Amino acid sequence: MTGRRPVTEGADVQFIEVTGLAGVRSAVIRFTKPGTGLTFVLFPMVHLAEAAFYQEVTARLRRSCDLVVAEGIGEGSPGADALVASYRRLDGHERLGLVVQDLGFDALGLPVVCPDMSGARFQEGYGRLPWKERAMVATLVPAVTAGMRLLGTRRWLARHLTVEDLMSEGEEAAADLWPGLDDLVLRRRDRLLTKALTDLDGAYAGRTGPFSVAVVYGAGHMRAASEALVGLGYHAADAEWITVFTLDQPETPRP
Repeated sequence: MTGRRPVTEGADVQFIEVTGLAGVRSAVIRFTKPGTGLTFVLFPMVHLAEAAFYQEVTARLRRSCDLVVAEGIGEGSPGADALVASYRRLDGHERLGLVVQDLGFDALGLPVVCPDMSGARFQEGYGRLPWKERAMVATLVPAVTAGMRLLGTRRWLARHLTVEDLMSEGEEAAADLWPGLDDLVLRRRDRLLTKALTDLDGAYAGRTGPFSVAVVYGAGHMRAASEALVGLGYHAADAEWITVFTLDQPETPRP
């Protein structure tokens, strides 16, 4: 973890960074706007990480935030369950030493807004996907998960985690491969998130005293969140890195 650093206007924004030395890191970015005490703090999430990452995020939410906007598709969607199985089956796996995200929003003692899709709404959209895309989910997700359990490493997982303000070639290729799934999982949910941010700006921007809204969403949704905030007159004031996981699992001391 490093200290708070200013964000240079016009510079590329990194939400998740991967380096050989620091490993995988998430940039906690604070957005401010002149004339209001309202700030938005983006917490780009990775859904499989070291337990220390989630502990640090939880501590920051309790320490410095007044309201949380949280990601989370409602229960009751077999399609959503199939997608999240790709990382849930790796929870606590000895080879990786990583755990699935569990921030315990109910225990934070803060108001939490969840603008995400209901399980029924997501399942309706999933059922309308082209059969080829649903077939790919049904075959590729179990195969990749099985491969990660047998041979996967933190370094292999990290190769696919970098997220910047511009889509990578790999992300564009994936969106082209299954456009319906990309629209359902990312675009539609982005629109729900940005509407919530717009509504919160309308409700709280008149405050003169400080009020901090945390946006705790998967890193892939942070492009839409940051674009919406810039459109509302906010700018990225500063950022801090939090380590998601190192590339090499620390050795367990032998008894």
